[in-house]
Amino acid sequence: LTRGLEEAPPFTFLNLGLLAYVGGGEALNQVKLGDVPIFNYAGEIAFALWKTVYLSKQAATRNQALIAFDWFRTELFGRDITRL
Repeated sequence: LTRGLEEAPPFTFLNLGLLAYVGGGEALNQVKLGDVPIFNYAGEIAFALWKTVYLSKQAATRNQALIAFDWFRTELFGRDITRL
């Protein structure tokens, strides 16, 4: 006990894996549950998973809709490279 404070419980971390966008519509992923590997993918399948997780992590439904619309617009018309 320090200055009347209780000892904090030890920190524990649950590794769920990693997702990495590498460009060109491709990504890498490694899905784990703790130290147990579930699956690994690379390429377009991993990119689809990356997009799904990215959208699901948005706090507001409005942001999810705006991001999805922006991705759709980019697929349809390409990137906007104009400068103001």
